[in-house]
Amino acid sequence: MTPSLAKVYEALVARAADFSFEGIVAIVRERFCARVGPFSPADPWFEERSAALWDRVLCEVELHARLTLEKRSSFSPEELAVLAALLRAQRGLFEASCPAHGEVDLTCLVTGAAFRLSKADDAAQSLARAGEDGAALSGLLDAHVVATPEGVALLPGMLVHPPEAHEPILACLARARARSQPLAPTDVLDRLLAMRHRLGARSRVKPHQVYRPEELDR
Repeated sequence: MTPSLAKVYEALVARAADFSFEGIVAIVRERFCARVGPFSPADPWFEERSAALWDRVLCEVELHARLTLEKRSSFSPEELAVLAALLRAQRGLFEASCPAHGEVDLTCLVTGAAFRLSKADDAAQSLARAGEDGAALSGLLDAHVVATPEGVALLPGMLVHPPEAHEPILACLARARARSQPLAPTDVLDRLLAMRHRLGARSRVKPHQVYRPEELDR
């Protein structure tokens, strides 16, 4: 996260975890598990799934309405600015590339939206270190991007599809575009995450056996 986002993100999570918002969080969690797959503290992917869940909670319209209605006077100007930005956050399936030293560009393979991450974003710094200039980085990212004073940043609940799933995912996206009744972008993203979840839960299974285009028709 960028410094301005990191400064308030955890504070907002703590506020959202307050018992008075338990109902909203429970609804988001139930929806998340129904669409992507259940998870528990015993699972090796518990921490990453929890982070992705909290990204969704903080981008939930109803949560924002309740937070600002009931506790607006207790928010700092910085927190209110981040809350407003989170409502405009965009989720995508991003391919990352490094066009120049220290720069990271994201292109959503579902919507075509494109972003350049702020150099102040810690995720961007990690991605930049992992890739060579001009080279596509491994793994497609299911993530939310958000505007901050320092520029575009990634929320911490980023989930990465395995590099070996790249070609099967492209086949799934082609199937989604060819449907007579197109799927909403969030439906496509969630179905791909459900495939990722099943892949992680099975041993000795190859991505192409799980990332199957016909799954998008169910």
